[in-house]
Amino acid sequence: MRIWTLVITAILAIAVSMPASAAKKKAAAPTVGNYEECESKALALGMPHGQTGHQEYVRECMGQRPRGRTNS
Repeated sequence: MRIWTLVITAILAIAVSMPASAAKKKAAAPTVGNYEECESKALALGMPHGQTGHQEYVRECMGQRPRGRTNS
């Protein structure tokens, strides 16, 4: 009977701890501050608005996937 109590307690502990650990992994949403910071980094690297790669760099910097790319 003691073994079943320990098994049930362990299962409950794991079930409660998994959602709590999953919540910590959630990424923060992009903010205006992040955008401005990434924009200034792009300009510092010599990528002004309209130049090829500018939008992709800013999206990647903000933690988003670049659009329009295909894996060939």
